[in-house]
Amino acid sequence: MTIISTANPVSLDEALAIADAREQEIVNEANYDLFPSFPPIDDAVSAVKSIDWTDVRRRARKGLNNVGLVVAVIGEKLHDLGVFLAEV
Repeated sequence: MTIISTANPVSLDEALAIADAREQEIVNEANYDLFPSFPPIDDAVSAVKSIDWTDVRRRARKGLNNVGLVVAVIGEKLHDLGVFLAEV
């Protein structure tokens, strides 16, 4: 039995490229079916991606500096209280 084809002949390299492309399409479609989009997660990911990390770093350093100043003042006042109690 002879199969007669009206399609244009394709080289082996072209056939492999077509097969790879079709396989990739199947994999992409399967991934979308397995992992559908979930809006709250998508919103959270886009929110994290939109953060200006240089501004966060600057604000964190400034906040840490303020905390250091508060600890220093509290330490100084606690020392003054200790000196006062030692004299009483």
